Amino acid sequence: MLLGNAPALAAQSPPLLSGLWVTQKMPANDFELSSFAKAVAANPNLTGICLHIGWKDIEKQSGKLDFSAIDKTVEVLRQSGRKYELSVKPGAETPAYVYEEGAKPFLTRANNPHRPNFGQKLTIPVPWDAVYQRNFSRVIEKLGRRYAADPLCVSVVLTCANFQSAEMHLPQTPEDRAKWKGMGNYEEKLLQVYKKYTDEWAKAFPKQAISLHLSKVLDLPPSFNERIIEYGLSKYPERFTIQNDQLTGRKEDIAVMAYTLVQKYRDRAHHGFQSAGAFVHGGERMGSMEMAALNMVHAKGEYWELWHDDGLSVEVSENVSATWKEAIDLGYDAYKKMLISKGKYRDRGEDGYAEKVRRRRKAAQTEAE
Repeated sequence: MLLGNAPALAAQSPPLLSGLWVTQKMPANDFELSSFAKAVAANPNLTGICLHIGWKDIEKQSGKLDFSAIDKTVEVLRQSGRKYELSVKPGAETPAYVYEEGAKPFLTRANNPHRPNFGQKLTIPVPWDAVYQRNFSRVIEKLGRRYAADPLCVSVVLTCANFQSAEMHLPQTPEDRAKWKGMGNYEEKLLQVYKKYTDEWAKAFPKQAISLHLSKVLDLPPSFNERIIEYGLSKYPERFTIQNDQLTGRKEDIAVMAYTLVQKYRDRAHHGFQSAGAFVHGGERMGSMEMAALNMVHAKGEYWELWHDDGLSVEVSENVSATWKEAIDLGYDAYKKMLISKGKYRDRGEDGYAEKVRRRRKAAQTEAE
């Protein structure tokens, strides 16, 4: 069952992203591709797939782009008529040749204890470096030439200044921040980077949504994110899209910065959410479907991007779809009242997960030192 579009203002153009989506790393071999094809074909609940791939996986040598992995995956989607979004990640996924050509490296370490590479040395390019920008801009142009005309390609992620994901995060340990501060006014430099790549992604993909994955950037205030959003809306009001990748069902997310930004711009910008975790993994990080659906409806989310295992599970995605639809039909106030009456509503005081994560992170960092 495909979930219909979430409510949108009449003043807006119809959203290019709607319904249930799923994150998907590009299959690395024929077995993974076959498994993905079977899972997609068997699941009628999904509107589309967000395809993630690292820049270094498509261009190991300068100018020698290999789109075969993307092409094979897109062909699978073409057979089932599923829409897709392209997310090509620079940051720690930047090819080695870029540094060999002279791009300025930023040396750091993986600081997320939940990632398998925790503690390992990592390198990202300084986002405003000219050598990095020249190469990444060329890749964006080539991607546009190859996929922008495909009617199933409805969105691209606005990547340009990233760390280990497509979100706006940058390395931000105390040591990292000291290095950023040593580079001058990084707020203005980063703002110019985002303006430049908002335009470049929009030019290369003139019919697609340009999706900014919101997150806090270093020690910069939310007004920094707002400056980027305002720029995107001023240039591409019908396509510029903001996404919160921290949707939970542990509580109401109203105090989360990215959620607050979505709430502020929900009547002007197309917007959606990605789950912060997977329901099939026990649900501690993600919480309940009902509370997540309440957060979706409160923000009038147009689409919901599920983690891989949730999205490719027919049972889980069907349950998410039905829960979200019920919340939409009742509306925020009535749905919240129903959850309270059934003992399914959770307030902020009942969420101990964030504190547990902080303790784990602190313990892992202490052990690493």
